[in-house]
Amino acid sequence: MKPPSIFNLFKKFLNNNSSKSKNIEKLISSGVKIIDTSSVYIDDSVKISSGSTILPSTYIMGDTDIQKDCVIGPNTTISDSTIGKGTKIIYSIVSNSSIGENNQIGPFAYIRESTSTLSNVEIGNFVEVKSSQIGKNSKSKHLSYIGDTDILNNVNVGAGAVVANFDGKNKNKSTIKENAFIGSNSTIISPVIIGSSSVVGAGTVVTKDVDFKEIVVGNPSRKLGK
Repeated sequence: MKPPSIFNLFKKFLNNNSSKSKNIEKLISSGVKIIDTSSVYIDDSVKISSGSTILPSTYIMGDTDIQKDCVIGPNTTISDSTIGKGTKIIYSIVSNSSIGENNQIGPFAYIRESTSTLSNVEIGNFVEVKSSQIGKNSKSKHLSYIGDTDILNNVNVGAGAVVANFDGKNKNKSTIKENAFIGSNSTIISPVIIGSSSVVGAGTVVTKDVDFKEIVVGNPSRKLGK
């Protein structure tokens, strides 16, 4: 079944916001720090572990579980998601996803349905991630789109990089293996496999698989060396 859109969740919030969520006082008594209860909405179904902090103008909805020592907000919306301990999410939207421990999300990131991250992942400003898996210590910090992609450990995705996952008829999937470096303003035309420890130069359009430790540049991509 297709998960509800973030817009439908907000409709639910508007319909149910006649009074402050009863869950807020329960959470405060259990050790959750909520900075401004008048600007925060938390569904009764939400679970938040002690030691976490919820900052103003934050909306947490649906089947969401936030583990201990997280900082959520300000101006953040989370729905039907799991957030691992020690993660910080600021000015961002997370929907139907699983975020690992000690992640840094935002500002202005959009984590969409069926996304999962492992520990120490960084998703930065104006990065959208959809139906993707991101491994330990990998990062995409600026202005990128990652759709239907498996990113393994220790991968760096440069500013302005795009995974072009839709060919006009079908969604296609790509894999970026461990220790790969994806240069700024590069475009990955799915489906491709980018090998471990490879380098995709800035502005490259990747149309075919990249081998282990291979360096590719240009449009379309061509091998520069190892």
